[in-house]
Amino acid sequence: MSAIRSARGWISVVLAVAFGAWPLAASAQDVPTIKIGQITKKTVGTVMATNSGDVACYLTLKDDRGVVFEEMAKFEICDQKPPLKGKRVSLTYALQSVMADECQGNPDCKKSRTVALVSAARIIEAPAVPPANAPASPPSGAKQASFCTSAETVVFSCRTGARMVSVCASKDAAASKGTLQYRFGRIDLSEPLDITLPEGQVVPSKAATGATVAFSGGGGAWLRFTRGQATYTVYTGIGNWGPKGEKMTKEGLQVERAGKVVATLKCLDKPVSLLGPDWFEKAGIKDNNQDFDFPD
Repeated sequence: MSAIRSARGWISVVLAVAFGAWPLAASAQDVPTIKIGQITKKTVGTVMATNSGDVACYLTLKDDRGVVFEEMAKFEICDQKPPLKGKRVSLTYALQSVMADECQGNPDCKKSRTVALVSAARIIEAPAVPPANAPASPPSGAKQASFCTSAETVVFSCRTGARMVSVCASKDAAASKGTLQYRFGRIDLSEPLDITLPEGQVVPSKAATGATVAFSGGGGAWLRFTRGQATYTVYTGIGNWGPKGEKMTKEGLQVERAGKVVATLKCLDKPVSLLGPDWFEKAGIKDNNQDFDFPD
């Protein structure tokens, strides 16, 4: 890690203030944000997990509404004392140059990209009362239907055992606005979510790929999220797949790494799903010349 740090350095392109980063007004119902360059970032959240990677320290946080988001931070923040996990923090950002993804951690690689990086995380007190529009907890004994909040649309969600997969979109989601995110973790939230993709706020057309397909006796749709060599594809379909040609459904999550299937998790209940041509057109979802083989 030290070699990577010394090879790349942390080249400060600009300080947030110097490049016009300014707080955006927030009411009691809003999540406080700041605009750095052309990027809007949340400035308050509770740290669920920290992970020191090749390029940066990765923070998984939850805002005061319960929405999970991820940010890249300076390496030092992962090692900050006292530890940040479980703490509500105030975030400060700066535009900085980091190693490009295609370098894959190679310290000799000279390619870089500019990101809004968390330069400081200050522990602050939790709010005295929950925000007015915080999502309500499910009634005692009720099953949680998704990891999406009341401020989001459930695009896809189902249980795969002790864990659940959800795809959540902002209410205004479209090809060039709004957000789309994949979330996977324990249903009871006894641990931080295993994964959220993409990091930060990304418009649907850039967050995922997908397509609809035709089958004998039916059809299906799939939606794929990618990070590095790993892909996470949620799918739902119906076709004449039974032993005697009867109709059967296929619904679940398939995980691949470097093009090889490493896990196929079938939905244990009927999924909530908007996957299909209407939603794909609205969100600007395209296949980008990719395909998907529905598992048996």
